[in-house]
Amino acid sequence: MGKIDLLQLFEKDKKTQLIVEILNSRLQAQHILLKGLNGSLKTVAASNIINKTNFNHLFILDNLEDALYFLDDLNNLNPRISSHLLPSSNRIKFGDNNVILERIEALNNIMSKKKTCIVTDVKAIKEQIIGKKDFSKQQLTIRSGDKINVEKLIEKLNKFNFQNQNFVLEPGDFSIRGFIIDIFSYSYDIPYRITLDNDIVDDITSFQVASQLSVDNFNEISIISNIENRLETTEKTTFFSYLPKNSVIWINNPSLLFDDNNSEKKKLSISGSEIKQIIDQYYCLYTNNINRIRNLQIIQFNSSEQPAFNKNFEILINHLDEYKNKNYKNIITVSSENQMKRLKNIFNNYLHLAQFVQANNSLKEGFVDNENKIVLYTDHQIFERHHQYKSKRIYKTDNMMSLKDLTNLKKGDYIIHFDYGVGMFDGLRIKQSNGNNQESIRIIYKNNDVLYISIHSLHKISKYKEADQNLKLDKLGSPRWKNLKEKVKTKIKTIAFDLIALYAKRKMTTGFSFSKDTYLQSELEASFIFQDTEDQIKITREIKEDMESKHPMDRLVCGDVGFGKTEIAIRAAFKAVADNKQVAVLVPTTILALQHHKTFTKRLKQFPCTVQYLNRFVSKKEATKIISDLKEGLIDIIIGTHRIISNDIKFKDLGLLIIDEEQKFGVSTKDKLKTLKENIDTLTLTATPIPRTLQFSLMGSRDLSIMTTYPKNRNPIETTVTVFNHELIKEIILFEVSRNGQVFFVHNRIANIADLHLMVSKMCPNLEIRFAHGQMESKKLEKTILDFINGKFDVLMTTTIIENGLDIPNANTIIINNAQNFGLADLHQMRGRVGRSNKKAFCYLMTPPFNKMKDLAIKRLNAISNLSKLGDGFNIAMKDLEIRGAGNMLGAEQSGFIEEMGFSNYQKILDEAIVELKETKFKKYVLADNNFQNAITCAIETDLALLIPNQYVSDISERMNLYKRLSKLKNKTAIEVFKKELLDRFGDIPTETHELLKSILLRSLAEKINCEKIILKNNNMIIVFREFKYSEHISENIIKNILSLVQNQPCSIKEINNKIKLYINNIKNIDDGMKIITKIYA
Repeated sequence: MGKIDLLQLFEKDKKTQLIVEILNSRLQAQHILLKGLNGSLKTVAASNIINKTNFNHLFILDNLEDALYFLDDLNNLNPRISSHLLPSSNRIKFGDNNVILERIEALNNIMSKKKTCIVTDVKAIKEQIIGKKDFSKQQLTIRSGDKINVEKLIEKLNKFNFQNQNFVLEPGDFSIRGFIIDIFSYSYDIPYRITLDNDIVDDITSFQVASQLSVDNFNEISIISNIENRLETTEKTTFFSYLPKNSVIWINNPSLLFDDNNSEKKKLSISGSEIKQIIDQYYCLYTNNINRIRNLQIIQFNSSEQPAFNKNFEILINHLDEYKNKNYKNIITVSSENQMKRLKNIFNNYLHLAQFVQANNSLKEGFVDNENKIVLYTDHQIFERHHQYKSKRIYKTDNMMSLKDLTNLKKGDYIIHFDYGVGMFDGLRIKQSNGNNQESIRIIYKNNDVLYISIHSLHKISKYKEADQNLKLDKLGSPRWKNLKEKVKTKIKTIAFDLIALYAKRKMTTGFSFSKDTYLQSELEASFIFQDTEDQIKITREIKEDMESKHPMDRLVCGDVGFGKTEIAIRAAFKAVADNKQVAVLVPTTILALQHHKTFTKRLKQFPCTVQYLNRFVSKKEATKIISDLKEGLIDIIIGTHRIISNDIKFKDLGLLIIDEEQKFGVSTKDKLKTLKENIDTLTLTATPIPRTLQFSLMGSRDLSIMTTYPKNRNPIETTVTVFNHELIKEIILFEVSRNGQVFFVHNRIANIADLHLMVSKMCPNLEIRFAHGQMESKKLEKTILDFINGKFDVLMTTTIIENGLDIPNANTIIINNAQNFGLADLHQMRGRVGRSNKKAFCYLMTPPFNKMKDLAIKRLNAISNLSKLGDGFNIAMKDLEIRGAGNMLGAEQSGFIEEMGFSNYQKILDEAIVELKETKFKKYVLADNNFQNAITCAIETDLALLIPNQYVSDISERMNLYKRLSKLKNKTAIEVFKKELLDRFGDIPTETHELLKSILLRSLAEKINCEKIILKNNNMIIVFREFKYSEHISENIIKNILSLVQNQPCSIKEINNKIKLYINNIKNIDDGMKIITKIYA
């Protein structure tokens, strides 16, 4: 079994060679029907023909999804082909910049006179577009070596309606910082950076919005305005006017293309009959039959589709053997090496050496080519997995920049200093120290007392949560803040002691050791319909290692909505069942129990495994039987609400407990869980990263797995905040249904949900709309939910009962009415019900007029619309804390502390408390656990000039952001990366900023020798080490180096308040200080 290049294999295909000869002859325009092209053989043939011809190709597919799959196949077969998508403009009115970028990029490439392939669909190709002359007027070309007048460039960009910003974040932005010009053109998916040498273009790169760092180099770029905005006022034409006459047009369904269906006819579109006249001037290749074309030449291929195996590997093996004996070449394409390993494991378990070669060109559909004697199988069709096209990386508003904006300090913002309490930020100030400029933060406290804080102490400052009203400022010198910190630390120690003790007890307990994986486990995992993410593979492995160990597992898996936690739970459950153990899956709601039962049953239907569920939808008679079957061991996996841990539930042999969203259960359920979890393996899943849960996990009270990689090709959910509008609601619903999708409509008032249902039903009379809520009769509610899951109606109007668990890939639009009444986490959970397939997903947050809403509600809605990417759950949880405090997430008392001191300071005190606890009560256990680290921070006080000058970075917010980021850097590699970023974004680095970067490295090294402060003033250096009680963390080697330094260097050593202080003379700069610290650390 080797690997093969598919295009090379079909290089000498006679039929494609004939087509190439016809196309290259160019005698006259011809129409050719390609019959018998099945599966992805169509794309293989197209790729070969593209490679052997020197003109443009236009592919017209039936719809956008077909176009995306075809484009994906094309790119997988030959990534060197210049291929671009031309989508329909119908999403532009909803502010979809991706569509604008893709359309303009397609036009720009076809205008460039370079060989290009354009893939589009029937709807998009019928739309009218801006004329070529007007397009050229909205275009500016810049090349390396060009002479640029910056003032005239700004004038031109202003005419293009570009906006001058501090930083470029989205298409239509530009920014000028000295000799660096950033422009986000509509012709490319990420922005350009132009570096000038005086007035000459010295360098052109593209750069990422999130990091603002350069990516690729260019010799020439096109700056193009948003031409879609000008369509109504300019000359209009069709895409064909851009397409050279020697181009080849591929048409999949001519009947659909030439159809003059009036329902599709729009103001700015052309008819099918007009298109038919236009394409008569081109060479056209049809892949479906057509009766309306005269002089049609037919080329017949001899192929068939990949056979279906229904996951029966014996049939597959027989199929491989049969074609091998006929001298066919068997090829299996795989989406990943991991999938190929699983396939080989299954063949090995059947004791069969399968004869095939591997191809890494993942294609949509397999085929049997009887002329070339090639059979191509796709792994996703073998396993009946979902095949996902890979979208080109397109523009999206990166949450990193919006998060930075959320945490930027503005003058007048409330901030908290860890040592002094609540104050008001009053900007940055340059102060003189020994003749050198230093930048400081000015903080106003009670009675207008002023405190200046060095930029080296930024780690002690955090922005206070958004406040509705004026807060009370702390008074400098008052004991209130210090007393509050001590009170919090005492309470935290009480909570943490119990949790760490429980964890230590579990580590001393012997549990059941599960067996290694069987081949059935490989079959189950290989049949997952999506491609595993890196985190799914890693966390599955961690869980298996836990289950196979001698200690009971207690692992928390934290991942955002849609990250694949349920699949991980299914794999763990099946592993337990394979060892004849029973599994209990505990969920917080009846709807989630229903959804999990459906998901578990579907995934495990081909395996010897019995799944049941118990909730209020189940009748008393059914419940009695289920309880009896559980006791007898006739049920392997039971899924349910708190009912499944009631006293009357007895298991024959429970081996694994899976808890979904533990924080949503009440106190009594949690108490019951504590006793249950003592000696059985426990796996907890959460999509809401509750800070306390995460903190105690990180500090070692349970094992933690965090999912950060989201499934491939899951696009961000486009989130729009809009005022409630009847016509807009109708348009949103009809658009989703027009692409064969379904809609969630969340309305959280049972009192009038029936009235709203009637109103929307009248607006969309041809659609079936139903409503559901928690007070409905159980069987009716269950039927409504199941019917929606099974696609039996179009719109589900519901309360928040759908917040958790519903997984309906066909539902890709959600409307949330009165969104201002929900918290951020709630909105994020509900939004997570859509976007679970390849289709672009949309979330509409309907509100009253903005002038009737509170500021906090508007801030929440702005935050959720900015944080629209999969994986933003934790960021949203943190933002929720900032906006409204902790609520009931941490318990009333702890929430009160966070309200007073801010979450960041609460975390710092928590860390301190845990370190102290581990070094006293759990010292023996801590020293044996490498996960426990002693958090040390070192402060630097200096009179040296260490700063980012105003002339270098003029924007105060950005300068503060850079200082904050610098304060968190911990090693030389990170500092070098930061240095490259400064050079890339702002140009040559000033001397005082170079020195600032060196001081960060000095601080990082000082922390490794247990140093808590370094003072560099008046050409002297004072090194302050931590208290003696932490001396065990200082190695013997460091102590020897300190003593050696005292003996050989003009310095002195003193002990003050249980701390060692080292005094060194003649230290003039950071480099001198670094030499001293290096000697101690060596």
